[in-house]
Amino acid sequence: MQRQLPGLKTVVLFMATLLLPNPLLSASPDKHDWKPQAEKNSIKTWTKKVAGSKYRAVRGETTLQASVAQLVAVINDAEACKEWADLCADSFVQEQLSPREAYIYTLNDMPWPVKDREVLAHVKWHRDGQTVRMLSNAVDGRIDGKQGAIRIQNATARWAFTASNNAQTHAIFEIHMDPNGAIPGWLLNRLVLKSPFNTLTSLEKQAGKAKYANSKLPF
Repeated sequence: MQRQLPGLKTVVLFMATLLLPNPLLSASPDKHDWKPQAEKNSIKTWTKKVAGSKYRAVRGETTLQASVAQLVAVINDAEACKEWADLCADSFVQEQLSPREAYIYTLNDMPWPVKDREVLAHVKWHRDGQTVRMLSNAVDGRIDGKQGAIRIQNATARWAFTASNNAQTHAIFEIHMDPNGAIPGWLLNRLVLKSPFNTLTSLEKQAGKAKYANSKLPF
């Protein structure tokens, strides 16, 4: 069933749901053209050039004080994204296919004068031993778009969570954005470089809320 988008004065998109062609979450960054960029509060970031794009792919990596189940629960709680996700003000599950698979809509407010972006993502979870991975691909159709927003048609996002010691989780977050329209490369790259720090820090804080304390993996 399709849902008409609600009217919003301010709409934003969680940038983790945007483009990442041919990511390598399971690999060491320095072996695949990733260049170190910064380290802050134990969060390390890398970037790499993407063939045919003027925008760089970005990778963030850290250890979070939360269980894998708590982190998965936060990301699956689409409507709560405005509580923690970098720039997010609205998101919802358009269709839940199974505990492992769903279509999730998110909307984005880029800094003036850039037009808003929106994306409908086909999200899949995979579990491999102590590691849980999320793959999110943008799809077209299925839902009416927000007037004035530009639809992202080719987008992928990935997360990887690996259980560590003492209820800690090693987390990897990668994004590459190709915004389907006029956004200055310098502006987009500046925003994306901040996203891993903001997203990973806020994710850990959100996972510590009481409502996620007893979370169990749904798959």
